[in-house]
Amino acid sequence: MTQRKLGAVGVGALLVSASYGVAFLLGSGEMAVHAGMAGSLYAIVTALGMLALAFAAPALWRTRELIWDAFGERYGPVVRKLVALLSLVWMSGVLAAQIHGGTAVLVAMGLPATHALAIIAAGLLVMSSIELGMAATVFVICLLATNITLAHALISSNGLLVYLHAWPSFASEMRGAPRAETLMTIVAVGFMVITGSDYQQFVIAARRPRDAWLGCVLAGLFLMAAGFLPAATVVAALHAGKLFGLTDAASAIPQIILQTSGQIGPLCLGLILLAALGSGSAIARAMACAMEGLLRGDGHGGYRRHILIIAIGAAIATDGQAIVSTIVSLNVVYVAAVGLLFILHETGQQVTPRCAAMMLLAGAGVSLLVAAIHWTSFADVASWLPLPAGLFASACMLLTRQITLGIKRVRS
Repeated sequence: MTQRKLGAVGVGALLVSASYGVAFLLGSGEMAVHAGMAGSLYAIVTALGMLALAFAAPALWRTRELIWDAFGERYGPVVRKLVALLSLVWMSGVLAAQIHGGTAVLVAMGLPATHALAIIAAGLLVMSSIELGMAATVFVICLLATNITLAHALISSNGLLVYLHAWPSFASEMRGAPRAETLMTIVAVGFMVITGSDYQQFVIAARRPRDAWLGCVLAGLFLMAAGFLPAATVVAALHAGKLFGLTDAASAIPQIILQTSGQIGPLCLGLILLAALGSGSAIARAMACAMEGLLRGDGHGGYRRHILIIAIGAAIATDGQAIVSTIVSLNVVYVAAVGLLFILHETGQQVTPRCAAMMLLAGAGVSLLVAAIHWTSFADVASWLPLPAGLFASACMLLTRQITLGIKRVRS
């Protein structure tokens, strides 16, 4: 049973730590190298999703049910296990992104990639065992230091005006972004913020409903203010010519920090890395919870589960994709499988447990198939197609089931 010890600030700090990780920092910076202030899309959608989560926080706090438990109560143990399994899929992508980015930070500091990967994995294992209240304090300090470091780098590149004009620049550049890919990112990221167990676990751990929703609001406001900082720092550095010769866009932020922070540059990166590890540890906790749900009745092996989870994340981290792309591509599989069933659940529409399971399997299967075709370049398939294809397959399964039941009623 989750211990309810967190006040609003603790909830907000841990929600931020689960968001303001390597994907938020380095992923936004990586996107900004190519897309300018539009690279803040992931960060801003996360912030808006956190504000939306505040509306659901009191009900979530009272039920104390993560999404697979809520579905399991209505549709049975098979659906609960399927949702938990699908949750492991999308969380693996998020964890891999943290490991990828953390490795990039250490490589920028001069470590070999294999050594950096091992250090990040060990750090995540240690962080996952820290008590939540203590973790909140540590992450608040590191996050404040991280933002001071980025602000210093921004000012050093004469980029204060870039940050102050972030909203209009973001809106202007988003109008020119590919609409289908943008919509896919908004749906994939926003849906996961509202329904993701890595965020829900901290809402449930609040002392009172008021602490739950206020913590979400505080996190959303902080992320809104900080969301433009990484991209603005990269854009200002590009204008100042500080990223000339950059070969890996994921290392843009670390290189800027090392250039502008002098002798304390490695220390600043260490603080960023520690804050970023908070996101990975939050994901690892949630993945362990999902795995425990799949292995109901097994009260042992928690430490071994964490080792397995981190090993899976490390393996995915070597896929060669951009940081944010790794997250979005696996989020899409989950949303395609669960999205329609979630809407039915929230609107009170009933389907049979068998139909619910078939919808999940059809959505996930088709989405994975289309994604695999895109990744392998077997055919010319758009990167955004796995999401509508999976949702369409899930809807077709629902419609087929409803027609079948209708025919049976007529015959009887």
